[in-house]
Amino acid sequence: MGPFSGNLILPMISVLKNDLFTDVSLIMLSLTLFQVPFALGQFFSGGLSDVYGRMKLILAGFLLLALGFAFTPFSTNIWFFIATRIIQGLGLALISPVLIALIGDLTEPQQRGRYMGFYSAAIQTGIAIGPYVGGAMANQWRLLFMVMAVFSVILTLCSWLCLRGIGVKEGGSLRDIAENIRDTLRYRQVLILGVTGFMVFFSYLAVISLSSDALSVFPYYIDPNSIGIILSTSGVLGIFTSSLAGYLTDRFGKLKIPTIGMIIAGAALIVMTFVTIYSESAFPLAYIPNLLETTNQSILTDQALLSLLSLQILFRTLFGGIFWDFLILMSIRGVGISFVWPALLALSVEVVPPHSRGASTSIFSGMRFLGYSLAPITFTPVYLWMGLDAVFILGAALTPVIIALIYLVTRKKIEKPEMIPKKRELKPDA
Repeated sequence: MGPFSGNLILPMISVLKNDLFTDVSLIMLSLTLFQVPFALGQFFSGGLSDVYGRMKLILAGFLLLALGFAFTPFSTNIWFFIATRIIQGLGLALISPVLIALIGDLTEPQQRGRYMGFYSAAIQTGIAIGPYVGGAMANQWRLLFMVMAVFSVILTLCSWLCLRGIGVKEGGSLRDIAENIRDTLRYRQVLILGVTGFMVFFSYLAVISLSSDALSVFPYYIDPNSIGIILSTSGVLGIFTSSLAGYLTDRFGKLKIPTIGMIIAGAALIVMTFVTIYSESAFPLAYIPNLLETTNQSILTDQALLSLLSLQILFRTLFGGIFWDFLILMSIRGVGISFVWPALLALSVEVVPPHSRGASTSIFSGMRFLGYSLAPITFTPVYLWMGLDAVFILGAALTPVIIALIYLVTRKKIEKPEMIPKKRELKPDA
């Protein structure tokens, strides 16, 4: 539900701009203000579930999510729309880290990567379906959000039926929760994991959100439905590759597989940078400067350059080069990212003792979705000033940083849960 709800509006940006009488900057702000409460709330929800039980947090989250979806169709301006998105973000914050902790409770370390791969596949399903549904229902977005409200109520009932008796706790005080979170923060690997998740999602959402706007305007003019297909295809592939990544993570370790995934994702971004500049392989069209580039040093007159650019746009329309280029490269990048998450999710419940899993997953999920929330508003000025190429270059530049962080968090052997001493005897990393 989280990735589905977040990515839902990406292909309908142009429609929302018209219906809510706003511009792309405020639409991007709505993405940020959906993700900020989603991210910040996760810092506490996992710790709350350690004390009060997993089921209570999940049920409360789905009910709050349903409330937010139910109000969205009545939006008449961007600010009411943003308010409903904030409610949705708060609801999802109560769900996401608690589910990860629940998987950690129910699985053994030797198979945890595989089950985290299944969870990651579910996330990829949301990533895949969200843009496609959003593109197909762009002109009926009010009806779509009402259906989402009904679906959230159904999920609340299903969760109550399936989780009765699982993760039930007697309760505790706010002091217990604060102490649990404080003790968890003393583990260095928890903090490194959080920064790693932040960086991965920070670069990920910046690329897909700003690409969705760039492809809808001059000189591409791709329709919302086609943009939805471009953004959702990587998610469709991720449904299958995430499960494979989980198996490979258990087989080859939590360092090699996410490192390979980041190399694939970074390489795709570099190639995408060239695609936006040289959209056709046929000579001489491959050497016509993109309109976003400077043409001060061009040996062509303005009239000749304009004629060639018009011809380039005609070829794009006839052969669909940009559509297929972005579809393939976005898919490759999505596959690479899907190889990263199973290892990080498994580590988030293994670097701490069992009684702190909720707090650890809260910190990890909160940090990674904080990156998700800050990406649009951070990268939008770069996009408006320097173009889509600059966004791709900055995203690719983060790749070696992420790989270094993955190395740092995996270089120390993780203790097995049954060998971890009791809470009072724990010695956190220096």
